[in-house]
Amino acid sequence: MRLGQTVMPRLYRLILLLLAAMIAAPSIPDAGARLELHAGMLREHPKPEFAPIVERHLEFHDFTYKTVEGTPFDLRGYARGKSVVIVEYFAGWCANSNRNGHIVERLWKEYRERGLGVVGVAEYSDDEELRIHINRIGIDYPVVIETNKQDQRKDSSHYKYRRAVDDKRKWGTPFYVIIDTRDIEAALPNAPIAHRVYTVSGEIVEAEADQFIRQRIPESRRP
Repeated sequence: MRLGQTVMPRLYRLILLLLAAMIAAPSIPDAGARLELHAGMLREHPKPEFAPIVERHLEFHDFTYKTVEGTPFDLRGYARGKSVVIVEYFAGWCANSNRNGHIVERLWKEYRERGLGVVGVAEYSDDEELRIHINRIGIDYPVVIETNKQDQRKDSSHYKYRRAVDDKRKWGTPFYVIIDTRDIEAALPNAPIAHRVYTVSGEIVEAEADQFIRQRIPESRRP
């Protein structure tokens, strides 16, 4: 009886300790979750980098890139019939791009039937990083790819436009070029699509963007 009385309480304590350890132990994320954490949070400062919409004199050129589905996308053609087009340069691994992408998606849903166009231009991100970014936000506007490797940073048009407006961030995502389509010029060889555009060197402010769009869509189409 003494042996049983000694062993059983110890066994109960051991079982209770094991149960407590199982409850307290954090779950191990799967590979996708680990990539999402790494891609979304570690490569860019997590604090917001809000920036204003600034009118610019900038030679902004038309582009024809492939979408993530592999189909050609032409900016000039996409802009036809629209009042405002937001060109969103982003990186799938950038925390600021991921946070601000939800604002862009809300603006798109609110105004896409009223004259707003949005196109995301992916920079320095591989296929898996893009997949996570698009799925996390639920993006359903067009997304095209200019670059997919980080060593292409200084070769991108994104880098060229940022430098032209004195954006000194290393990676510079997100970065926005906003086109009032009334400023789109006639198509000429090697000529810009517009000389006057609006840029945002950081995260776009939702209230400011909302007001900007409202002022430029036809009054009959305003909410």
